[in-house]
Amino acid sequence: MDTSLPARSRIRAPRRPGVWRQGWRRLRRNRTGMLGLTLVALVVLVAVFCPLLAPYNPDDQSAMMSFGASAPPAWSHIMGTDRLGYDIASRIVYGAPTALTVGVGAMLIASLIGVTIGGISGYAGGLADELLMRFTEFFLVIPVFLVILSVVRLFGIIVVGTWLESVPHLNLGTIIVLLGVFGWPPIARLTRAEFLRLRQLEFVEAARCIGARRRDILLRHILPNALPSIIVVVALGVGAAILSEAMISFLGFGDPNAVSWGQLLYFNYETLKVAPWASLAPGAAIFITVLGFNLLADGLSDAFNPRLRQ
Repeated sequence: MDTSLPARSRIRAPRRPGVWRQGWRRLRRNRTGMLGLTLVALVVLVAVFCPLLAPYNPDDQSAMMSFGASAPPAWSHIMGTDRLGYDIASRIVYGAPTALTVGVGAMLIASLIGVTIGGISGYAGGLADELLMRFTEFFLVIPVFLVILSVVRLFGIIVVGTWLESVPHLNLGTIIVLLGVFGWPPIARLTRAEFLRLRQLEFVEAARCIGARRRDILLRHILPNALPSIIVVVALGVGAAILSEAMISFLGFGDPNAVSWGQLLYFNYETLKVAPWASLAPGAAIFITVLGFNLLADGLSDAFNPRLRQ
């Protein structure tokens, strides 16, 4: 006689939530992380809907015609105008896509390089690990900011008279690439540490025992489990890249054709005593954006901390 239970009455063991779901639950209970996520979401929404939110075109200088340059905040210009007649609110809104493009673009490049080098170093070990880590340390001691300023200025001179001069936002693209190329060492070092830890665990040994290829072990078993820790460093890097681009633009090395918060500071710092709103507004935008990514990274660090996993 068949004593097996019907399919509907069989008792199934409850499925344990995955790493990402556990992390999201902890993040929702973390006030710091949720505040950071809210600030980041606000900046993203402003960037996506900037044509609808901006009261004027970012290149509109019609205020100059009516002697409205450096005008204080009013109903017609809620954040005032700068010394060139631009509407501050419109330039702030249109600066959000530039900031996010710089931060996310630079970190995509840095993540690709850092995860590749750190993953190979951590999984291979031996001489390859030693050489790759010495290469990483070499990049850590380079005066990155000075190198970026020098390369941007030199590249801007070289492209004059060539077909590259017609490429839109060439300077901004150069800054993004340079920030990514020099921003990968922290990601590589963390990736190496995670791969060293994970390659010793049982599920990786089981994958080797069943004959899984090295590429599959790296991409399907180790990397997905290392991503939560890597994302924390990437979130910090996005804020750092936005701040670096603002500093580069403030020093006059930015893209003159791009609407950037750092450019606004560069154009208006001389009138700080006469029209402080023209400098305070972009400064506040940079502060809120960088603070949002830093708080989000802090919340993600608490959410995905292995010591808190059950």
